[in-house]
Amino acid sequence: MTNDPAQQKGRIIRWAQGLLGSNALILDFETTGLHGSDIVQIGAVDMKGNTVYETLVKPAMPISVGAMGVHGITHEMVADAPTFETLYIELSLLLAGRTVVAYNAPFDKGILLGVCHRRNLPVPRIKGWECAMRAYATYYFGGRGGGKWQSLSKACMQQGIRIENAHSAIADCKMTWQLMKKMAGA
Repeated sequence: MTNDPAQQKGRIIRWAQGLLGSNALILDFETTGLHGSDIVQIGAVDMKGNTVYETLVKPAMPISVGAMGVHGITHEMVADAPTFETLYIELSLLLAGRTVVAYNAPFDKGILLGVCHRRNLPVPRIKGWECAMRAYATYYFGGRGGGKWQSLSKACMQQGIRIENAHSAIADCKMTWQLMKKMAGA
C-alpha cells in the first residue's frame, strides 16, 4: 500500500465507483445503546439511492436515555413494531450474497452479529462488509496516516452534502450514498 496521497485518493475513487455500479446495499442500524445493544431501526438503500428497507424494530431490551437523545426513538415508538425475529427472514433474504456498506461498518456488523447470536439465529450470508467511514478518512486526508475518522455529519458538511434527520437509519444511509457519490466523483 502506498502512502502517496494522490494514489490513496485514486484507490478510494475506484472503490466508490465500483460499489456504486454494483448490487451492494448501504445499511444502517439505530440501537438501544452502544456495545451489546439491540436494534430499534433498520434502513437500507441501494446504489441508486432508493430506499429498499425501512422499519422500526421492537427491541428485547430498554432503549438507553443516551441513545434516545441521539436518534429520538422512544419506547412508545417501538411498542407495536415487529421484533427482530419477525423481520429476520426478509432481512436475511435482502442481504444474502450482497456486499453491505455502512458508515462505521465494524459497529453495524458487530450489532448484527450480537443480535443474531443472542437470538440463536444464523448470521445473514452477506458477501462482505465495506466501511464508508474508513474510506472517507483516506479520501479526505489522503496518505497522511490514513486520516482521522469523521462523523457522518461532519463528512457531509465537509463535502457540501445536506444533513437531514441525522441518526435516522434511512437518512444516514442516504447521506452515506451521497458521500460515496462525492468520493466517486459523480
